[in-house]
Amino acid sequence: MLEPGLILFRTGFSKKPTIVLSPEEMAHLRALRLSKEDTTIQIRDGVGGLYDYQFSPHSKELKFLNETQVPRKTDRKTVAIALPKGNRFDFFLQKVTEIGLDAVVFLVFRHSIRKEFNLERAEKIVKEAAAQSKQTELLTLSIETANDWMNAHKESLVVFHPHRSEVFRVSSLSGKIPVIGPEGGFHTDEEDWMETNKIPRLTLPGGVLRTETAGIVAASFLVYGT
Repeated sequence: MLEPGLILFRTGFSKKPTIVLSPEEMAHLRALRLSKEDTTIQIRDGVGGLYDYQFSPHSKELKFLNETQVPRKTDRKTVAIALPKGNRFDFFLQKVTEIGLDAVVFLVFRHSIRKEFNLERAEKIVKEAAAQSKQTELLTLSIETANDWMNAHKESLVVFHPHRSEVFRVSSLSGKIPVIGPEGGFHTDEEDWMETNKIPRLTLPGGVLRTETAGIVAASFLVYGT
């Protein structure tokens, strides 16, 4: 089958005989200079459903052509991370989506500078990056209080820590969720909790990494190395 001219993500999409593109989707088609020719547009639902539609510049409606169901991943990869600052947040989302990470849990720590984000805007960034990198599943996003979330998942955690002597090995991440703290560092209460609960704290080789850089490294190790 030929590659579609354009890939679009619509969460919760279900197959219909015809569909109409939204103004934003139509603007994207024009930006790619595809609005004046017949082309195939593939709608992806973010959970493995791929739906091909025929676009014609002479019709407002796209006609259904074909459906493919891609099996979902059984081994899902998650990174838990403090919210990166400023436009680093956008960069982080784009890169971990391209890598093929499955989920990001943003954690609010005691020293976190940023404590919220616009979910709708973040999901738009993810959809655009997923379409560009031809993912079949969408990265899922959530935000949690670090203390509560880490306590609920303490058996599965590995913390990336800039000041520990433990030797890092990629195998240390097998079946685990890497945790990256804020650039202001962990609070002493958080350090004490990790010590009490014997949470592995590992230092990556090289220099001290920014939050978003450590998150991208973690995603790379999870997807490509474990």
